[in-house]
Amino acid sequence: MSPADSARRLLLGTGLGLLMASGLALISGVLSIEEPGLGMIVPFIGLILLGLSGPTGRGEGPLSAWFPNENEGEMAGRVEAELSRSAVDEDVGDAWAKLEHSMLSKELEEEE
Repeated sequence: MSPADSARRLLLGTGLGLLMASGLALISGVLSIEEPGLGMIVPFIGLILLGLSGPTGRGEGPLSAWFPNENEGEMAGRVEAELSRSAVDEDVGDAWAKLEHSMLSKELEEEE
């Protein structure tokens, strides 16, 4: 299961749960449509989560960067590429640090 599918299921379940809780609150009289208050945020959040679940499951929408629609092989390749890129960046940083250290050492020796 891809991260996008997992996120879709989580968003869908949470959205439906919030809508169900809102429905129960409406039935019991805790939440009222005639006098909207702060409690009306809960069904709106539920609707937003339901709306986000579809595009996120397809790897689209505003959450696609956090939950990509890729299988395990693609994900392993992407993570491996990021690790090799960070290793190269670290090697370059170490080389610059060594060069700077040697240059500062030479300047200090010349001043003495």
